[in-house]
Amino acid sequence: MNQVDVVKATTEAQNGDEIVRERIICHYKPYALNTVGHICKKYVSWSDEEASIGLLALNKAIDTYEESKGRTFLNYVYLLINRDLIDFFRKEKREQHLSLSAENELLLEKDQSLLEYERSIQTSNLVEEILELSEALKSYQIEFEELEKFSPKHNDTRENLLELAATFTDDVECVQQFLQKRQFPVTLFIKKTGYKLKTIERHRKYIVTLILLRLNPQWTQLSEFLQKGGNA
Repeated sequence: MNQVDVVKATTEAQNGDEIVRERIICHYKPYALNTVGHICKKYVSWSDEEASIGLLALNKAIDTYEESKGRTFLNYVYLLINRDLIDFFRKEKREQHLSLSAENELLLEKDQSLLEYERSIQTSNLVEEILELSEALKSYQIEFEELEKFSPKHNDTRENLLELAATFTDDVECVQQFLQKRQFPVTLFIKKTGYKLKTIERHRKYIVTLILLRLNPQWTQLSEFLQKGGNA
């Protein structure tokens, strides 16, 4: 969904078209959740209160977005999520009777995070690549939000899985089955390469993601980001 499509869709939603509103929300939910995770600097699932705040901010953005203000829709969504999370953190801090200095330190950190992330949006196609990968993963019964949880923590493991994905995509038969059946052809791959079933099963979701990245070289920003183990 490009900027022109977003402007048209948000206008229709603001005029009462609830079907269009749901379409916008469905399309940008992965972006909202990953924005929340980026700001909170932790893994966030839809069961977390912070994720609900992000989703409400997305809905609020649909209601109040104006292209004439000079911001893209995604930057505006980020601003609202960031603002609402800061309000949430402030409330939590007050309830826990933490010091004002600690609160100010948190707010400063969030403001710096906002500047860094806006710069990233303005200089790359990372956001759209995330949305495209999210759609691709769904056909393999994988949610983009799961990736941080299942990403390997150690560099040597990550390197081994990158090598495994490269071996896989070099095999035409494996790739054909992968694309046609929308699943990892475990038996075929093990027979051809000797990789252990335990390794594949333990890291299947991350491996599928790496394979999709190799099969879609146009996702340059996202490929570098995920393979380094970064937070989306």
